[in-house]
Amino acid sequence: MPTRILRILRRSLTLKIFTLCFVCVHMPLIAVIAYLGSGFGAEPMPLLFLLLIATVAGTGLCFLGLWWLIRPLKELASAVETYQANGGSLNLAARSEDEIGTVTAAVSTMVTRMDGAVRRLHHQATTDALTGLGNRRWLSERVDDELARASRQAEPLSVVLFDLDLFKAINDSHGHHVGDQVLVAVAQLVRTHLRRYDLAARIGGEEFCVVLPRTRRADALMIAERLRKAFAALEMLPLPPGSVTASFGIYEAAPGDALQHILSMADKALYDAKRTGRNRIADAAQLASDR
Repeated sequence: MPTRILRILRRSLTLKIFTLCFVCVHMPLIAVIAYLGSGFGAEPMPLLFLLLIATVAGTGLCFLGLWWLIRPLKELASAVETYQANGGSLNLAARSEDEIGTVTAAVSTMVTRMDGAVRRLHHQATTDALTGLGNRRWLSERVDDELARASRQAEPLSVVLFDLDLFKAINDSHGHHVGDQVLVAVAQLVRTHLRRYDLAARIGGEEFCVVLPRTRRADALMIAERLRKAFAALEMLPLPPGSVTASFGIYEAAPGDALQHILSMADKALYDAKRTGRNRIADAAQLASDR
C-alpha cells in the first residue's frame, strides 16, 4: 500500500503540491503537538516562540518545495524560448514522472520529429529528385555564401555550366526512361570528378551547373575537360558509344558578381560551344577578348 501511494505521488504534480502545502500550513500545529507531547509545559512565551519559528520554517519550506516542483517547467519554457530564438536542438530529459515530466517528454519528442520533418522537406525542396544533385534553389542559397566567402578571403571562384548535346534525340529515339538513366549516370560522373567542397546542381532538364570555389579559370577548364572526356566515354545500352556528350561554358567570377550575372556569362559561353560544334568547352573570358 505505501508503495502504491508513493507511485501515485510521483506521478501527480497536483498531489505533490497539495501534500507540500498541507504539511507546511500545519507545521505550527505539528510543532505544538510534538512540543506538548514531549512533556514540555504550556507556558505562553515558549509556545509563541515555537509557533513563530514553525510558521517561518513552514513558509520557507513551502516556497522551496514549490520552486523545486515547478523548476522543470521553467527550464522547459526557457529551452523552448531559446529554440524559437536560435533554432538548434531541444534536448530535454524528463526528470520526473508527473505532468511536467510528461509535457517535457512530449515537447522534446514533437520538436525532434518536427525538426526531422523540416530537414526532410528542405532536402526535398532543394534536391533534384532524379539525380540527387542540388536544384536551382539550392544553388542560389549556397552560391551566395560562396561568393561572400570568396570576396572576404580574396579567393577566386569559377563556374562551369554544361548542357547535354542532342538530349531530346535520346528521349525521342529510346524513351524517357533511357534519358533518365543518362541524367543519373552524368550526375554520378560529376560527383566522382569533383572535390568535396565543389557544388553541383541540375538547373534544367539536361542543364547542369558546377561551382568551383578557390578555382581559377585555367583550373576550371581542366576540370571541365575531364568531365567532357568522361561523358564522351560513357557506355550505356542501348545507346551507341559516344552518344552522351556535353557542351561547356566557363566563367571566373569577378568581385561583386551576382549569381544571375555569373550564370548569364557562363550561359553565353555555353551557347558558343553549342554553336561551334558541340562536345567542346568555351571560355567566357576568351570570348570577350576575341570581340
